[in-house]
Amino acid sequence: MIPALAPIFHGPLEPYADTLVLPGAKPGAFPLPELLDPARLDAVLDLVAAHFGGEDPRALASLFSIHYVHILMPVVVVAHLVLGRHMPVAIDDLAIVLDEEGLPDHFVLPHDGHVDGEADPFVRFKPLVFDHLEPVFVALAARSGLSTKVLWTNAANLFEAILRELEGMGQAPSAVAACDLLVAAPRWPGGARNPFHAPVRYEPGPGGEGRWRRVCCVRYLLPERGYCSNCPHVLAGDKTSRAFSARLGPR
Repeated sequence: MIPALAPIFHGPLEPYADTLVLPGAKPGAFPLPELLDPARLDAVLDLVAAHFGGEDPRALASLFSIHYVHILMPVVVVAHLVLGRHMPVAIDDLAIVLDEEGLPDHFVLPHDGHVDGEADPFVRFKPLVFDHLEPVFVALAARSGLSTKVLWTNAANLFEAILRELEGMGQAPSAVAACDLLVAAPRWPGGARNPFHAPVRYEPGPGGEGRWRRVCCVRYLLPERGYCSNCPHVLAGDKTSRAFSARLGPR
């Protein structure tokens, strides 16, 4: 565990205590830019396919991206919001460790970041969103044919879920509220499209689930995997079923 981050590694965040490490902590690390080399990325996705099956590269790329953001983002986001700590996320400065299935397992940081008084979430998260995630998602989309919209929703869905987790814990309410404004904004300051805009919607659905992704992650294309519990296809199917029942009338 990175000592500076110890205060946030408890409760729901405890599983992420070791996802970000400092140099020398984990064997098998290689520079992150190497992952974006087309041949290297193809080899990695082939390894994922060998373990998870399936012939659709879009589902494999989505699966990879979900693991990628779950290893990288929770600690980075919470460190920003709870500790006011900016973690280094520049691609050229990081290394990555993959597990035996080809999925991201750890990120190796060059140092433990720094604290400052920056409160604007658009400033806080610009390096993560545009300098880190965007080139990774462009590379994954190019190798798989998957829409970047799916990849961005994978990341933005997690970002919004982290906000709700912090809200439920009563942590950093002003920072969470500011980030809710970020999620609600269709544009980034300066006019660029905000890829974290409105990744989920809240409305009743089957089983009482009220939080739904707006874009399906397409992992159902992998063998023996169905729709996720918050998949928009599940909500759409429920709406269709209810509309059909309404047309039939009471029995």
